[in-house]
Amino acid sequence: MRRTAFFLALFLLCIEPNTSAQKTAEPAGGISLAKIFEGYLSATGGANAHKELTTLKASGSFGVSSYTVTHPAGAYTFLYKAPAKDIFEMQVTSHGTSWAGRRDDHLIRRLAPDEPGFMGIGVGGAGFIKGTIAESVERCLMSLLEWDIHNYKNIELIGRARVDQRWTYALRFTPQQGDPQVRYYDMENFLMVRMDQLQRYRMAKDLPEKAYAVVTYFRNYRQLGALKLPQEIVISHDPELVFEFTHVKYSEEIPDSAFHD
Repeated sequence: MRRTAFFLALFLLCIEPNTSAQKTAEPAGGISLAKIFEGYLSATGGANAHKELTTLKASGSFGVSSYTVTHPAGAYTFLYKAPAKDIFEMQVTSHGTSWAGRRDDHLIRRLAPDEPGFMGIGVGGAGFIKGTIAESVERCLMSLLEWDIHNYKNIELIGRARVDQRWTYALRFTPQQGDPQVRYYDMENFLMVRMDQLQRYRMAKDLPEKAYAVVTYFRNYRQLGALKLPQEIVISHDPELVFEFTHVKYSEEIPDSAFHD
């Protein structure tokens, strides 16, 4: 199942626009992009709650899931300050700290030191932990808070797909720079339940760039203050990487110095 999701994500991220596959995949009856995204904002607290958000602090733990057991792997913090500052920092037990985010238009990033990774998968070099990096999780978290989508180069409804046994709309978001993302919105309640993105990396500076699909699931939505947010963010891998998203604070002062390089 995870391998199928990986290849589907890679296909949807890479196919060219206006193909016959996209045309035939559009759900019967049609629905506008605006209605889908407005439905998401309404389902997660309302457009005004998103627009009026000034700061958000989130913290919690993450672990590696194997069947029914989740093994602790570390802790994280996420800070957001409107309109365009955020940072996601993950502390991997015994393996250092990585962070990624943005300060206005400036990318901020630090990767963990080079060393063998947790349970044998590297967290250094390319910042890996179980096949994902801090940048991927940071983009997922920002997608949950996003309310203004006018700056994207293109947004397309490319079809529908089954996610966790429910039908969803698949929307591909193409930014002005960088790779596209595919976000999946539940066709009944409009919650975002999955996001696919490409992660590019080099194992060393002189080696060629590689890319793989990162498939993320958003599960167990709950009202957490002003917004309705998923309590679990799950990176699909073998095994899964699970972030618990339960401790959230709003409107607390965050100094600009927190968004450091």
